[in-house]
Amino acid sequence: MIFKLFTQVFLASTLLQLFPIDARDLEQATTLSTYSVFDIPISQNSSTLENTPVKKDPSRLGIVTTAVSALVMDRKSGAILFEKNRQTPRAIGSITKLMTAYVFLQTNPDLSAKVSLLQTDVRLGGIQHIPTTEEITVHDLLYASLVSSDNSATSSLVRISGMSEGDFVAKMNETAAMIGMQQTQFVDATGLSSKNTSVVTDLARLLDSAAKIETIRDATQQSNHVVSSLSGKIFLLESTDDLLGSFMNKDPYKIISAKTGFLPEAGYCLATLFSRNGKDEILVIVLGSDSDAGRFQDVKSLAAWVYDAYEW
Repeated sequence: MIFKLFTQVFLASTLLQLFPIDARDLEQATTLSTYSVFDIPISQNSSTLENTPVKKDPSRLGIVTTAVSALVMDRKSGAILFEKNRQTPRAIGSITKLMTAYVFLQTNPDLSAKVSLLQTDVRLGGIQHIPTTEEITVHDLLYASLVSSDNSATSSLVRISGMSEGDFVAKMNETAAMIGMQQTQFVDATGLSSKNTSVVTDLARLLDSAAKIETIRDATQQSNHVVSSLSGKIFLLESTDDLLGSFMNKDPYKIISAKTGFLPEAGYCLATLFSRNGKDEILVIVLGSDSDAGRFQDVKSLAAWVYDAYEW
């Protein structure tokens, strides 16, 4: 027993050498010793255990996260590779904006059209990056929503869709049900309401669906985005996702799509879709991390650990 414990500690210290992860993210316990497969597989073509990643050593140490809820799911099979309170509903903050963008793009908007923010679009909370006096493209408003998590820009997308806010939110809930989000409710499009709640498994479905849309993938991969208004003014939109500049977005790893979220009631949240060597795609979701830096550390640690602990 003492020898086994020594071996586990050695393995943990080796992992720290391989990946720059803080030691607080390791726990002296294993994660799932057997597979847990979500009841509705994300991929319709591979729903059996034969197609899931294999854990190299069932006794491998798991990861301690500050997040209240956490999930790592293999995108292809739907196999859950790590979980923590996966059935606990929580406020999700601006992760909501993934669904808003998804529904908005279903209306086939003219992304090149020139528009201005109206005073009625303005929402408190966060930073409003584009003044109401400036005219920009719908494309830039969408990027302001997804890159810099601009609430006013997000609100304007609802107006531009031609739907009332109530109808738009109803469409968000209808779409959530269609893609298998069974424990999710939306009451507003920005994520400012703490009544926008979900569970990590549902958010894996949302991220999987949203990441299939090229515009959403591209926007959420940008560390920054430059907006030029019709008047010639330049506005820099900086991403809220610090992981874009981390080792988890450098070869062999890539962030395919991601979205941050925060509310006092939600804590710090992050949903990220990673790939390794252009394959081995995993969905990593954390809700309720203890700090801005903590959510990035949680996701980075979980992704690095899973890639090291499993083989595809």
